[in-house]
Amino acid sequence: MDHVATGRCAIDEFSFRYLAPAQASAAARELDAYERAFQATPAGDGATTVDLAPLFRALVTGAAPAGDARERLLALLLQVHQPMTVTPCAGYGVHASYPSPRAYYPLRFTLLDQGQRWQLDMRQLRLRPDGAAAGARLALELRADFTLYAPLYNLFRKSLFALEAGHFLAELTALAPHAGLRIETVATTRSLRLELHDDGTPADWQAALAAHRAYARERSSGRFHGGFYPAPHTFDVPAVEALHGALAAAQSALARILPGAPPIGARLCLRAGHGVDPGVYRVTGSAPACIDPRDPVDACGRAYNYDNFNFRTVPAVLFLCVDELAFHCNDATFTEMNMALGYLNQQLIRHLSGHGLVGRPFRSYDQLAIDNLLQTAADGQRAYYGLLVARNRCREAWGVLR
Repeated sequence: MDHVATGRCAIDEFSFRYLAPAQASAAARELDAYERAFQATPAGDGATTVDLAPLFRALVTGAAPAGDARERLLALLLQVHQPMTVTPCAGYGVHASYPSPRAYYPLRFTLLDQGQRWQLDMRQLRLRPDGAAAGARLALELRADFTLYAPLYNLFRKSLFALEAGHFLAELTALAPHAGLRIETVATTRSLRLELHDDGTPADWQAALAAHRAYARERSSGRFHGGFYPAPHTFDVPAVEALHGALAAAQSALARILPGAPPIGARLCLRAGHGVDPGVYRVTGSAPACIDPRDPVDACGRAYNYDNFNFRTVPAVLFLCVDELAFHCNDATFTEMNMALGYLNQQLIRHLSGHGLVGRPFRSYDQLAIDNLLQTAADGQRAYYGLLVARNRCREAWGVLR
């Protein structure tokens, strides 16, 4: 891991997790150099805007756009990122594809095409010109509006941006091959760019879009957003094997999408189930290996930093772990690492949704308690990003007269 010059991202993240200085979240903090580089800026109100509403209407009515690469990329963006409804930041908003902490959804997009920059206005469904761009390659720049975040997130809003970019990337790359597009990720300390390669006009990808819409409705239904008090559920052996297989497949895909990302480990905390022993499991190799046979889920609940989730009926909690030297790495490496973590968690969310379960990512917990519980120091790692696994109680009430 590249840690020659420790970056601001790693320093702030370490401070949040291990020092927790109260004064750091007392008031909104000015953007630092990293945040200024990625901060979205408003586009002008030029007369040459492009209306995306017809393309969006085509998508939501079941069409599969088959125009040039730019049109197909815009269709992917509207399919993956466009919120189904917009809610205040104080609650969890309904979103088509992937979660965002407190429903901020700060990602902003700049399209680079034939020497021109265009900002995407997802609220007004318009492309707005934003000056000239170097080169003619079709690409997408990812930025964020860091001013949206409350002071609570001062120390880790950079990490939240990169994590969310990883969640978004997982959804985009799942659909891109169906649209005849390949995506190459280029992450630096100044930009986060997705370069597009056109493999030619695709065959009819209507079925892929329909499947994605079905997944989005499933993830965004009351079964997800009302799931803070889940129904009783435990894992059996096939469920554990399927989750392990999904993680292995996601890590293989990650190596292709983000080849420069540092290695990521995993720990699985399980309750007893049919044929399944409780314990903390190291998820490596051909099967998870138990390193502590005690039921760890209640301990996870005690270390969880919010009071809005009941762990009593949670069957499993998964933690993605990073090298302990991650807190010494430079900003570019730290950004790519967080993108990789978001990518993996999103792939697992998709897997769980397909099995009627909710996957709720989280990253606020008692760091020292979780590291001790998971015995991560033995592997030179630290827990970094969690995933609650549950069956939502709302699912059990479908069809009930109210």
